Amino acid sequence: MYKLTKKPVIHFKKGLLKISCVTLTALALVSCYSSTTHTNSDAKNTVNTKDNQKQPNILFILADDHRWDLIGKYHSIIKTPTLDQLANQGTVFKNAFVTTPICASSRISILTGLTERTHDFTFSRPKTGKVESANMYPAILKKNGYRSALVGKYEINMSGQHKDRFDYFKPLLHEKTGEFKGKNLPQTYYIAELAKDFIEQSKNTNQPWTMSVNFWNPHALDKDKEDQFHYPPEFENYYSDVTIPPAKLSDNEYFEQLPEFLQLSIGRVRWEYRFSNEAMYQKMVKRHYRAISSVDKAVSMLIQKLEETGMADNTIIIYTGDNGYALNERQLAGKWFGWEEDLRVPLIIYDPRNKQDQAKEITKMVLNIDIAPTILSLAGVDAPQTYQGKSLLPMLNDSDEIQDWRTEFMFEHMYQPKRVFIPPVVGVRTEDWKYFDFHKQNHERLYDLKNDPDETTNLANDPKYQHVLKTLSEKTDLYIKKYEQARTDEVKQRPSFLNQRN
Repeated sequence: MYKLTKKPVIHFKKGLLKISCVTLTALALVSCYSSTTHTNSDAKNTVNTKDNQKQPNILFILADDHRWDLIGKYHSIIKTPTLDQLANQGTVFKNAFVTTPICASSRISILTGLTERTHDFTFSRPKTGKVESANMYPAILKKNGYRSALVGKYEINMSGQHKDRFDYFKPLLHEKTGEFKGKNLPQTYYIAELAKDFIEQSKNTNQPWTMSVNFWNPHALDKDKEDQFHYPPEFENYYSDVTIPPAKLSDNEYFEQLPEFLQLSIGRVRWEYRFSNEAMYQKMVKRHYRAISSVDKAVSMLIQKLEETGMADNTIIIYTGDNGYALNERQLAGKWFGWEEDLRVPLIIYDPRNKQDQAKEITKMVLNIDIAPTILSLAGVDAPQTYQGKSLLPMLNDSDEIQDWRTEFMFEHMYQPKRVFIPPVVGVRTEDWKYFDFHKQNHERLYDLKNDPDETTNLANDPKYQHVLKTLSEKTDLYIKKYEQARTDEVKQRPSFLNQRN
């Protein structure tokens, strides 16, 4: 169906991939807890001796609502050739999760290495505290000689001035297009062009740099209920000759098993204009896939710019999503609730200096709060002791330190808007079990992930599993206490959400 008429020619220029010639027929694919600190010696483990004195550039790419399984390398339909090649040349974390499945909280967790329960930021909450803002990894890197940039989606509110964190700051609201040098571009390409400008400006500075490129895609354009997902025109025919298979758990019975408050939630409201009939489902999922493929093309544009400026060999690329995304599972749309489709994200780390690890896959449980300490350790900069995430560098280096890695984490969603209904939730996921509590609705859920990975059967009311329910409920309370005690004095003094469990 996606037959190549000419095989892709992949060039490796001193370690960085470049796709130079791909021609396709039907669909034309474009040429894509305890905190730890680490010092320079950690980062040097993976680089050649001649590079030991040179700090790497770090390009962090964040897509919005990109769930974990929508990478071409692991998916039978979606096409992401650039991300596939990054995965083939780097490390893929197969079990990456967010601690809060909504953009604002997750993005602050990425920047601060803290859970939402500790940093206390989501929509309608006060800006991040002074300490939390000062400890964001871009601010720390900037103080340690890095140039720092942010381009694209922002939608967060931080204490202090942007210049304390970023030398180059281009925040954007969600639109279909943006004007760049007099030319109207699809917003995904507009973001890429702004990012390329920073790369160009950095090539002769003799300073290492870090940049967050935050694509809005594949997030739906909420004000457009007709088409929702947008992308450059060249992707319009992508997937046009494909029939998208039904989503897991999309039969009526799975929706009917949900409690009434979930049936009335924003997840169902948005389902009505995304997936409520077969034609709409086909249309919207294909548009969502096209939006992801457009991000993949934009990533290839950034890689090409790194090649052109001679910085490819010393630029680490990290790609992930800010949360998962339901595509008709349980006849719901969106994220927020705590199922696997809400929490799991792709995570790829490509380090061109590391010549040994290619197509490496790691199955240990990693979190969005691990990104900040990982970036700092890759730069050879110590992370604050307050970080709740852990550096992934030992995994990249095959260190013995990973023997004591986490086997569980707490997740939650605390935002309670007035304009739509999102029930707050908190819970714990272990390697074998998942517990979550919609505490305002006095509704618990328990899943045996080992025997029921699709989370089809709620065992919370089954007498045989009450000991598991009780253990995980108590563990949730312990995590809440731990993370609230870790708040700074400034955050502790704020009026709190009504997020206390019964």
